[in-house]
Amino acid sequence: MRSVALKPMIVDGQVLAIGRSACGTRQMMVREARHISRKSRTTCALSSSTRLPASWTRNHKSCTRRDSNITFAKKKTTKQAVTSSEEEALPKALGLEIVAEESSETPVDAPERGAEEDSVLQTVVQEEVQQVLSPPVVQKKKKKKKKLVTTVETKVVRPQPPTVFGYPLETVGVAAVALAAVAYAIYKSSSGKNMPKSMGGMGGDGSSGGKHLERDFAKRLNDFMQMLRFNDSVDLQGANLGNEGLAYISEALAFNDTLKSVDFGSNGIGAEGVIAMCEFLKSNKHLETLSLQGNAMGDDGAVALAEYMQSNMSITSLNISANCIGDEGARALAEMLKKNTTLTSLEMNNNVIDYEGSVSLAESLAHNTSLEVFSLNGNYAGTMGASAMAKALESNEGLEEFNLNGNEIGNEGMRVLAAGLAAHKGQMEIVDLGNNKIGAECMADLAAWLAKDKSLTSLNLYMNEIGDIGAEKLAEALMENTKLETLDIGGNNVQAMGMGALANALKTNKSVKTLELGYNPIGPHGAKALAECLKFDATVEVVRLGWCKIEIEGTIHLAEALRYNSKLSTLDLRGNNLKDEGCAALAGSLQIVNEALTSLDLAYNEIKDKGAYVLATALKNNGDGALSELKLNNNYITKFGEVALTEAADLVSEMHNGKEIAMYF
Repeated sequence: MRSVALKPMIVDGQVLAIGRSACGTRQMMVREARHISRKSRTTCALSSSTRLPASWTRNHKSCTRRDSNITFAKKKTTKQAVTSSEEEALPKALGLEIVAEESSETPVDAPERGAEEDSVLQTVVQEEVQQVLSPPVVQKKKKKKKKLVTTVETKVVRPQPPTVFGYPLETVGVAAVALAAVAYAIYKSSSGKNMPKSMGGMGGDGSSGGKHLERDFAKRLNDFMQMLRFNDSVDLQGANLGNEGLAYISEALAFNDTLKSVDFGSNGIGAEGVIAMCEFLKSNKHLETLSLQGNAMGDDGAVALAEYMQSNMSITSLNISANCIGDEGARALAEMLKKNTTLTSLEMNNNVIDYEGSVSLAESLAHNTSLEVFSLNGNYAGTMGASAMAKALESNEGLEEFNLNGNEIGNEGMRVLAAGLAAHKGQMEIVDLGNNKIGAECMADLAAWLAKDKSLTSLNLYMNEIGDIGAEKLAEALMENTKLETLDIGGNNVQAMGMGALANALKTNKSVKTLELGYNPIGPHGAKALAECLKFDATVEVVRLGWCKIEIEGTIHLAEALRYNSKLSTLDLRGNNLKDEGCAALAGSLQIVNEALTSLDLAYNEIKDKGAYVLATALKNNGDGALSELKLNNNYITKFGEVALTEAADLVSEMHNGKEIAMYF
């Protein structure tokens, strides 16, 4: 075996050396040696049965089992690298067997070295031993970081010709530019907020508005503008325009000679939007109907609108109901009515106008000659406001419709108002005084006016407190009145006695066509009195008896009247507890003859399938009858009853040239 001597180190009689065998495997051998002269040579042979530990040879797959001859040389050292205990433990730990034998080779004298060379040699050997004893260190390769590459796209913006609201400047014209600039300045100064940029971008490319408004909303606004430009009537109620939306689309109102009617109701519009709209409307000479109901313009918006309307010569109908208008706004509108000679209809319902505003409006009505419809429902005029209105009616000659519903005028207010209506010099046709806490005490004054009036066609006293006494006073007036067509006394606590008086009056009166009696507890006896009237004498076409407690007995009387009546077209019997028996009574009359009744409402009557079956049979037996609408909502009819009625309607349609009967379940 070939051996090579490498950097020997002698420590306290032990020789530590590193040998490299022919196979290239690095091994460390430790043997016990005697102190011999420098020129003697000792060969330490490793037994073939002895192996190095696996931790020492795990990285050397080419190990050989041959004996290795390693040359050791003894040399005195001045510095020891290991202690005596470590010298004794190291060969045992290595599992080595020490065999001393004389080498046959001729010793070669080693050259003598100085102390400095011995120190360097010892340091090198220690480093070599440390590498063998230390476990191998695996160095991880560092991953190279990927560099992020950012690509920047550039877009070339070409200059566009100047536009206004998206249209070429030469198309819009200088006048429109000036008008829009004025509207923008006024709106901005009043609101303190910027308009949509598409409205203020006079020199831009017309696309800046999309930055302020959402894209889909901006598209809708443009669609609305097209509607305003090319239609004579546009309904934008509930379109969620707001102030900015209205200001944006109002540009389409300027110089518009097509649009006649527009509804901006329920759009959340405040004073700012109204101000901007009015600026554009100044150049509009054709708009006739404007509705802003259900917004929030308040007094400021009402003042701006009133200022614009003073000089307007085209709008004839203005609806500003439910806009939180108070006395200040009412005063401004009153001043407008003194100067405006075009407006014929003004609706200001459901605002917060108190008696002061009501008085101002009443004073303007005394001088106005063009207004025909005045509506102040749902405000707070009270007795003082009613007195002022009564005085105004004495001088006014143009009003034809007067609505003061829900103003709590009371009995005293009704007295003076009845006197004012009696003194009115014009042709008053419609009067609405419902929900005003009017009792029987003032009905004599009202009846006196009604008896002599020659123009009134509709009187609404719904939800007051006239009772039977008030009903009797009305009945006396109806015997003399020959003009009234619609009488609404629903919800007035009229019972059988009052119904009897009214029924007798209707035998004489031939003008009343619509009678609203709902929510009056007339009971079966009141129904019987009405039925006797309807048989031969009355000319009433519409009777509403919802929730009047007529029960099955009263229904039987009315069913009997239907066999003879040839005028009644609409009968409302909702909520009267008819059940199947009352339903059967009505069906018995309908299957015999029905020349006039087209609409029958039997909702909320606890009708079951049995009642539905008898009605279905009546329809089949009298397919030529006039009935075209049957309402059975909120009853106890199951799918079986619905199918029976539906099949009956289909049969009638098949047998009678496609005649249709609308069913409601």
